Amino acid sequence: MTELLQIDGLTPIKKGDRKKSKVMLLFPPEWVPTAPYLALPSLTAILREAGHTVIQRDINIGMWDHFFSMDFLIWVKARLGMQLKSLQAKEKANALTEREVNQLAVVEQAYERDVFDLAERAEDAKRIVRGERFYDAELLEGALNTFRETMAYLSAAYYPASLVFYPMESNLGYRPGVSNEVFACLEDEQVNVYRDLCNQLVLPQVAKEQPDVVGISIGTQMQLLAGLTFAKMIKETFPHIHLVVGGNVITRLHEDLVHHERFFTEVFDSAILYEGEHALLWLIEALNGQRPIAAVPNLIYRDESGLHRNSEVYTEKTTTLPLPDFDGMPLDRYFVPELIIPYLATRGCYWGRCTFCDHGQGYFDQYRGMPAQLVIDQIKALRDKYHCRHFLFSDESYPPALFKKVSQLLVDQDIGIKWTTLIRFEETLQDQATWDLAAKAGCCTLYYGMESANERVLNLMDKHAKKDVIQRNLQMAAKAGIWNHVMAFYGFPGETFDEAMETRQF
Repeated sequence: MTELLQIDGLTPIKKGDRKKSKVMLLFPPEWVPTAPYLALPSLTAILREAGHTVIQRDINIGMWDHFFSMDFLIWVKARLGMQLKSLQAKEKANALTEREVNQLAVVEQAYERDVFDLAERAEDAKRIVRGERFYDAELLEGALNTFRETMAYLSAAYYPASLVFYPMESNLGYRPGVSNEVFACLEDEQVNVYRDLCNQLVLPQVAKEQPDVVGISIGTQMQLLAGLTFAKMIKETFPHIHLVVGGNVITRLHEDLVHHERFFTEVFDSAILYEGEHALLWLIEALNGQRPIAAVPNLIYRDESGLHRNSEVYTEKTTTLPLPDFDGMPLDRYFVPELIIPYLATRGCYWGRCTFCDHGQGYFDQYRGMPAQLVIDQIKALRDKYHCRHFLFSDESYPPALFKKVSQLLVDQDIGIKWTTLIRFEETLQDQATWDLAAKAGCCTLYYGMESANERVLNLMDKHAKKDVIQRNLQMAAKAGIWNHVMAFYGFPGETFDEAMETRQF
């Protein structure tokens, strides 16, 4: 009997009748270099389950690996040399602009650096963060400082760009929220380091694999310029390949995108909003002529008649999604001595009321979660498949009931992992036994969105956390041996100076 692919609201396609495509998925810089991001493995699992060939490439970790390599740094030295020659010629002709005078000083200083010494130290710094020397705090600090020193050297070659190591604060001098500046940046060969990165790391891979579709997942604003640079250059070089973008930032920009058709003529062919797993699958089927493209939910696309945004929105059912597929990801190249795998048990935020928060804009529907036992089963499967004992539960805020149930099951079934997650301060978490159980279950660190220690400000934020609850949660977690990381900020509308100081004092 032929198996059917069940698609809510769309005509099922017989499994044997599906046309197969080759898809390349790209995750662009800049993001943390310590673990893979969950977007590509989640998309890959759906596409491979449907029989498509998927090549997933984490260009973010590829970038960090490339930047801190002998080959790239020697290439940067040559780039500096060419810039120096050009600037010195203009200096002799008294033709330097004020900006070029400053650039000349920066380039001259960088060109004098011993690039071989810097490259050798950068290569060793990568070995430090990937091995046992990571646990020597002094050596680790030295490695991180070498990475920062190297990025300062790279910045000179892309003057006046400021390229920095984690925590990802690179600045190309263009505002990613202004469309004219975005288009100017995509063409700027002086400051846009991602153009060279695309030429060296991305285009050769596309040429080698010859995919039918390239998908670029742009999850954060820091990835926007890199992701769009890759998209534009791929589209220019391989115009026959369908280029689709998606991710949280693309979703947030959807109202702007529909008014800028230029993005769909010069940069990409289509954009997927909200959750993309099945939307991408159905787009591929539409491109293969197996369903009308106008029926694909979550999609903006352009055809000969203009730009279209499909009205239907599809929300994923978390309990039926396949296990994220990390096969093909460079799991041994991240800047940590132990593999860390991200895992998501919920989508959206169960609280979802904080007035300052815009995370929910990435979802059409809000909170959905999975049963605790399914969470445990999937964690065990990932642990065993990838020989991984360290997990990042990347939920926006781990629900208290699930926190307790998962902790209990992790202990009862002796899963043997270490993990961290983000969590809210809750009155239902004031039992020391809860925190002791979480620690026993492998919880090492918790990240709390405290925001303020003043209850009036917390009520303005609609967080409704009590100061004494915050204090008890932190004390109990610390007593259990869990490392607390608290996030707060000043300047919420209506906050007074004294209220801000109360947070600082707390």
